[in-house]
Parts: sequence; structure tokens; C-alpha cells
Amino acid sequence: MEKKSFWKGYMTGSALFIVTAVVLYFNFMTQPDLSLSQVETQDLNGNKVNLENYIGKPLVVNYWATWCAPCRAEFPEFEKTKQQYGEEVNFIMISDEPIEKITKFSKSNPYTFNYLKSSKDLSSYGINTRPTTYFYNSKGELVAKEMANLDAAKLNELIKKIK
Repeated sequence: MEKKSFWKGYMTGSALFIVTAVVLYFNFMTQPDLSLSQVETQDLNGNKVNLENYIGKPLVVNYWATWCAPCRAEFPEFEKTKQQYGEEVNFIMISDEPIEKITKFSKSNPYTFNYLKSSKDLSSYGINTRPTTYFYNSKGELVAKEMANLDAAKLNELIKKIK
């Protein structure tokens, strides 16, 4: 093999790797800024729910799935935090799975969250990672977002930013 063709192949492969890494990063490691009006949801009875109806109190919106082990693992932390704040902060859990699946999960788990179903695939909003949590202040303005398991301490830290 000639040195020239080796280096040409090496450079081409390296460039493709870098482009692929950048594309994957922006598709899976960053989440879009979503306003409350952008996300179309319905309750577990199939009735349309406008997230802007939650303006007036700080709002924590968690995008999750029943198949997502990290999502299920953080739910006890969310519940503990929800109980701590009581009616001061709203907690909404949104999945794009079928209503029947979300309902079954909600009935078999002792959490007091408000579960909603996204009317669209979450990926159509640019949400490709679960769990992903958005934090809105009482005016409905996005203040923070996290793409990781959150414990009670991190939830409290982020909720302080929206209160």
C-alpha cells in the first residue's frame, strides 16, 4: 500500500468519524427549547390538554417511557420532591406511548403525578433521549432542561431556579 493512499483513506475516515460524532451529538445529546404551546398533549381519557393552562405555578415536565429503566428509577425522587412542594409546583409526566400503556403504569405505581400522552412522537419535537426534564417558571418560560436521571437534591436545585 502506498503511503499517499493510506493517508488519504485515514483522513477521509477521520473526517467521516468527526461529522458522524457531531451529528449524533446534536441529535441525541442536546434538546430543543420547547415552549408550552409547542407540545400537544391529551389526558388519559383522550381529552386535549393545553400545557399553557399550567402557567401561574412553576412547572416540571418530564418526558419518559414505561420501557425506560432510568425514567422509572427517578420516579421515586420526583414523588418525594412533589410531596415536599405540595401544590406550589406542578409535575407533569409526558410519554408518547399508547394511553393504555401509560394508564396501566399509572395504576400499578403509587405516584401522584399528572400523566399525559403526547399527541406526537417525542422525536418530532426533537426529544430523542429519555428521561428529559424541562423546568418552566410561573410565567411559562423555559428556565432549565436536563437529560439525565435526577435525584431529589438536583430537582430541588433546579426548582429553586423556577420559583
